[in-house]
Amino acid sequence: MTQTQHAQLTSPTHATPVDATRAKVAVVLNGNARSVDERLVSDLRGLLQDETLYVSHSLDQSRFIARHVINQGFDVVLCGGGDGTFTQVLSDIAALRPAHLPAFGLLRLGTGNALANALGARGGLKGLAADLRAIRDPRRRATLDLISSEGRLSPFAGVGLDAMILEDYNATRNGALRQVLGGRLDGPLGYGLAIASRSTWRLARNERPVVTIRNEGAPVYQLDHAGRRVGRPLQRGELIYRGPVTIAATSTIPFYGFRCRLFPQADTLEGRFQLRVSNCGPLEIIPQLHKLFSGELRSDNIKDYACRAISIHHESGTPFQIGGDLVGTRRSVTLKLRQIEAALGSDADLPSEQPAPALRSIG
Repeated sequence: MTQTQHAQLTSPTHATPVDATRAKVAVVLNGNARSVDERLVSDLRGLLQDETLYVSHSLDQSRFIARHVINQGFDVVLCGGGDGTFTQVLSDIAALRPAHLPAFGLLRLGTGNALANALGARGGLKGLAADLRAIRDPRRRATLDLISSEGRLSPFAGVGLDAMILEDYNATRNGALRQVLGGRLDGPLGYGLAIASRSTWRLARNERPVVTIRNEGAPVYQLDHAGRRVGRPLQRGELIYRGPVTIAATSTIPFYGFRCRLFPQADTLEGRFQLRVSNCGPLEIIPQLHKLFSGELRSDNIKDYACRAISIHHESGTPFQIGGDLVGTRRSVTLKLRQIEAALGSDADLPSEQPAPALRSIG
């Protein structure tokens, strides 16, 4: 796998080196994840050496495990699940404000695997074994940019179509088709049916939400399709965008699940996240879906920005997602950059020691 397929990661400047032979590693599995069953737990136990395994089946259990992880002084936490699992485990631990936040990695066991792609986590039992070996290597640590909102840390968050699709996905997999298709709805099939039977028609029929987006931090730069700056920088408090949107979403990684490269500039923006604002309609998107997935979609209705902190306001409220999980309807949200230390999987290149390009060092 080439470097461009992963998030742009750099060696952490703040981390304390940990001897791989003495690093305390906690593996936290989402017991509700699609791939997690008794056999998987048994197989995983057979791969562990000194690591401690936890299995969580509820939010209360996740918070209890978070406190235990901090009290026991773990150096690395491996989250077993998808993007939502990573967001939940990390956010629960960060909420406790520990003196030292562990490094976080991911085992590819969930439905949404955008972050697994970015961190180089592999699937299958052999992949899990390789990732566990990789995590024990102290050189495989990197600074990972994330987005902070409402006390949660995640690689992406936004309003509009992405949140709408999640809303429709939940309705589809919990609807009448559940009796016919069962667990097969928990994944790509469920998303596909939700988009085809619900989201596309809602997008075509309903008025698009009108949002106001402002800069709440360091200068914001508009980007062209190649990631180059265009126009003047926008200062704190200035208007970034006001108008109807199909999607207004932010990300620190290029992927948005199922290898959809929705944020193609995100892996060139160390120290900033990508804001993508689009007002494309279904008649423009559907014929070019392959370009959307490859990150090559070009349109005058798509605007990209490099940001550190923004606010999004909608007069009556619109669905809001964080880390691929729908968190409800919001009138106003604030999104800010936060950095953590990441533990890289076996399919990722070692983090770069090279100086950052010009765009990364601005602000």
